[in-house]
Amino acid sequence: MDVHIENCFIDECIEKIQTLAALSLYGDSVELAILVVIHEACRYLILSKPGDPELNLLAFKERLAKLAAHTHRSLPHYKKTLAYAASLIVIHQV
Repeated sequence: MDVHIENCFIDECIEKIQTLAALSLYGDSVELAILVVIHEACRYLILSKPGDPELNLLAFKERLAKLAAHTHRSLPHYKKTLAYAASLIVIHQV
C-alpha cells in the first residue's frame, strides 16, 4: 500500500509538469512553476521516500527525460519544458 501512495505522489508531480508543458504551448511562462514542482518532488525523494535518494532522483529524472525524448517534434515548447524539468534534477554522486 505504501508503494502505491509513493508512486501516486510522483505521478502527480509528472502530471503537473505535463500540464505546465501544455500551457507552454500557449506562450505561458512556466519556468517558475516547474521549478516549484521539481523542488517538491526532489525534497520528497530525498527526505521521505525509502531507498537510495540518488537512485530515486535518477529514476525521476530519467522518466522526465524519456517523456521529452518521446514528444513529437511538432511540439517543441512541450518537449523543451519537459527537458527543462529533467535538467533541474541534480544528482551529486560521490
